[in-house]
Amino acid sequence: MQVTQLSYQFPKAKQALFTDLNFQLQSPGVNFLIGQNGVGKTTLVDIITGLRPATGTIDCPQDAIYLNQQLPMLTSIRVCDVAKLVLGIERGRLHFQLTEFESWVDAPTYRFLKPIWEQHYGQLSGGQRKLVQLLLFMQVDRQLVVLDEPTAAVDRQNVQLLFEVMQAHPQRTYLMITHDVRDIQAFDDYRVLWLHDRQMTTLTKGEFERSDNQQWAFITAFKAE
Repeated sequence: MQVTQLSYQFPKAKQALFTDLNFQLQSPGVNFLIGQNGVGKTTLVDIITGLRPATGTIDCPQDAIYLNQQLPMLTSIRVCDVAKLVLGIERGRLHFQLTEFESWVDAPTYRFLKPIWEQHYGQLSGGQRKLVQLLLFMQVDRQLVVLDEPTAAVDRQNVQLLFEVMQAHPQRTYLMITHDVRDIQAFDDYRVLWLHDRQMTTLTKGEFERSDNQQWAFITAFKAE
């Protein structure tokens, strides 16, 4: 998956946000997009997923799923209802049982959702609600999965569960925006895309871990204590 000579300028802006950006995603594999706030990370993934028009060549699959925030849900809705909303639409099934659900999803997702299957959203913590939606949408079969800070406001035990689900689908390409170095350190192989000064620097796992420059300093500064 490759992006070549990508340029983008906000309407009425005096200066382009991106000019001739060139980078390649590790595909299949895990890619982390990092950079200071306001450098255009979310705008960039909007472009990659087709939400914003831009010039250049974007050789990425059209069957992408972009998980950027929680969908608002009534506190009275149950976890099983959310599952039926997400997977029922995808599979064309309005109703299904937990036994059928088990055959559709990966083991970590089923392990997390089974005990809370009948619980209402109002009974869950904010992190649990976020994880319910993340895990369910990640059961939708897409080649490219884009995640915008998925670990924010989620405890590290449940973050590890999210990563188990990602690893259960190694055939996919993941692009994750993060500010937490622990997300990067959780994977044995990855590529880092460092967006800075309107340019992109691409680093392999080894290059990122050996670096003593601003990329490493930036991301480690955001590690939660």
